[in-house]
Amino acid sequence: YRYVLQCQSKPLVSLNEELEFADAYLFLHKVRLGNCIAWHTNIPIEYTEYLLPPLTLQLLIENVIKHNSISTSKPMTILLKIEDNQLIVSNPITPKKSSESSGIGLKNLSNRYKLIIGQDISIINKDNKFTVKVPFAYE
Repeated sequence: YRYVLQCQSKPLVSLNEELEFADAYLFLHKVRLGNCIAWHTNIPIEYTEYLLPPLTLQLLIENVIKHNSISTSKPMTILLKIEDNQLIVSNPITPKKSSESSGIGLKNLSNRYKLIIGQDISIINKDNKFTVKVPFAYE
């Protein structure tokens, strides 16, 4: 909650700040779900100071947890990497039986990106893999 309060007045934060918060957020879910959720990051150090709207990663992780069945028999690994100067967040799709998506979270993220950065995010649901590409802001 401290991070949420600290960043609420900032239009942009560094990728490093987002990664630190997302790591803590994922830790809390590991306590709840067990050791069946993980993420792998392949982020070159030179990208850690790139900027993006706050809570971007939290929303994307929350989206994975909300819409996928995650258990010890169905572990989830979220992959973060950089491609074409964009942050790529992807995960395999293991849908919950009663999971209907309103798409509001990703629509809100898309609207924030258009408003703050002037660019849209890309959402790709293909080959049993869900991927979101988010551009960085340049000040």
